[in-house]
Amino acid sequence: CNGTFSNIAGATLATYDVPSGLTVTTSYRRVATSKLNGVACSANSNCITVTVNDLTPGSIAADQTICSGGDPAGFTSVAATGSGTITYQWQSSTTGCNGTFSNIAGATSATYDVPSGLTVTTSYRRVATSTLNGVSCSANSNCITVTVNDLTPGSIAADQTICSGGDPAGFTSVAATGSGTITYQWQSSTTGCNGTFSNIAGATLATYDVPSGLTVTTSYRRVATSTLNGVACSANSNCITVTVNNLTPGSIAADQTICSGGDPAGFTSVAATGSGTISYQWQSSTTGCNGTFSNIAGATLATYDVPSGLTVTTSYRRVATSTLNGVACSANSN
Repeated sequence: CNGTFSNIAGATLATYDVPSGLTVTTSYRRVATSKLNGVACSANSNCITVTVNDLTPGSIAADQTICSGGDPAGFTSVAATGSGTITYQWQSSTTGCNGTFSNIAGATSATYDVPSGLTVTTSYRRVATSTLNGVSCSANSNCITVTVNDLTPGSIAADQTICSGGDPAGFTSVAATGSGTITYQWQSSTTGCNGTFSNIAGATLATYDVPSGLTVTTSYRRVATSTLNGVACSANSNCITVTVNNLTPGSIAADQTICSGGDPAGFTSVAATGSGTISYQWQSSTTGCNGTFSNIAGATLATYDVPSGLTVTTSYRRVATSTLNGVACSANSN
């Protein structure tokens, strides 16, 4: 009011309405002029001031990418400035920076740290409010986004049982899905699904076929990785197991010589061992140990006693079978 005043062009009525858009605190007065007999006399009214409550909302930082359920880094900020008392309210939106924002309860500081466990990509902004002479003016900061790198690891199938040294069927799978680029790494464990897993060299496709010759029960899982904005998030598939039906056929004894028509001594044996249920079938050959063998009807015990009256030199062996999960594996004794 004690400064330099200038005329407002066209403002010659008794009242005046300042145009919208005022950005600078401005004082106003009205000059009244009385003109009589060619003599003009002027006097100033009182002075009134329109105070502009300036506000610069400051800024917040920064965009980031996290794994689903992760803990975003605390945001940094440049404080708001204004003519009045500054307060803050943080807001979030799950529909992007151009979407609908809602207040975050209790988030009224200059900075904000999103709680751990975020599972949905979320945008954030800070509303700064300057209160002066009872008038509150608000402005939004820039918007930043915490992008959640979602990953569903998919699944693999199926458990199976094979004979020792056999060839497992190739695994089938449901592909992983995620926000980023998906890659795979197959792992195996000989200590079960709850044991220690190690990467299988070169096994980086969505499916995997175990090479022939497996001799140890082995569990498998597939690690899927989604990489987005340089952030890699990994998750394991379910675990499946290839069970090896091991079988050691045991042994039988012993070679003997008898007179034609005599009675061979009963054979002795060491029992077979295996992962499953053991059963036996004795076989005989009149063409030697390298000849053709045929089953002996009813000879299904661990030992065998050749009936009296044998007239032909004959070789014998015992076939042991281990049956596990419906898979039968057989091996011959000596």
